[in-house]
Amino acid sequence: MKKSQEIIGLPVFSIVDGKKIGQVKDLVINPEEGKLDFILVSNGSWYVGARVLPYKAVMGIGEHAVTTESQNQLSNIGDNSSASTLLQRNIEIKGNRVLTNKGNLIGVISEYEVDENTGKIVRLEYKTARDESKTDIVEAADVLTYGADVIVVRENQTGTDPGGLTQPKDITPTASGGETDGAAFFKARQKQFLLGKKLVQDVKDASGNILIAEGTLVTEEVIDLAEQHNRFTELSQCAK
Repeated sequence: MKKSQEIIGLPVFSIVDGKKIGQVKDLVINPEEGKLDFILVSNGSWYVGARVLPYKAVMGIGEHAVTTESQNQLSNIGDNSSASTLLQRNIEIKGNRVLTNKGNLIGVISEYEVDENTGKIVRLEYKTARDESKTDIVEAADVLTYGADVIVVRENQTGTDPGGLTQPKDITPTASGGETDGAAFFKARQKQFLLGKKLVQDVKDASGNILIAEGTLVTEEVIDLAEQHNRFTELSQCAK
């Protein structure tokens, strides 16, 4: 098994050519099948000249590199309709919120593991909503939906979340009018968690221009800027 952080950043080598043909910049998820369909490979800045490598063309993922038969396995994003469609759907795992099918927000995904042989997602690790300094695990078999806004997981019949943490009755505050506003509460927790962290890669706007540069410390103004450009999820994923 490999964690996503153990794959992203690895150099990609062509076996036939015996040379480096790029670096892993991101993993492209097929949400319906719960697996990696493509690896995003780049030689330069984020999404500049980026190409995709079908996961089925990956020969191996080792400690030091990803290997494929030749650089001919790479294609431009615009020339690969399947990869383009998945990227446009903007399905991310890390930084996404975890919602149970019973309506409980239980955490934020911090990491996930894949079977490097098949690309299947095996388990997800999340920071718990009750205490973001703690992490818990949900098995991929308990994931019902990989969505753009939330990942929906199965809540078991004992009233606990998939990681075994009993959900308190007051996990979400009551908004005016007596209705719960769990999403707003949870996003506020996310913002608090992000403050003071540093970006480890650029956050770009919809046109591909750098919106917030790598190395920037996250402040309330930075969060506001990301939200104005609908890039809060990307900010969450890039802050360490």
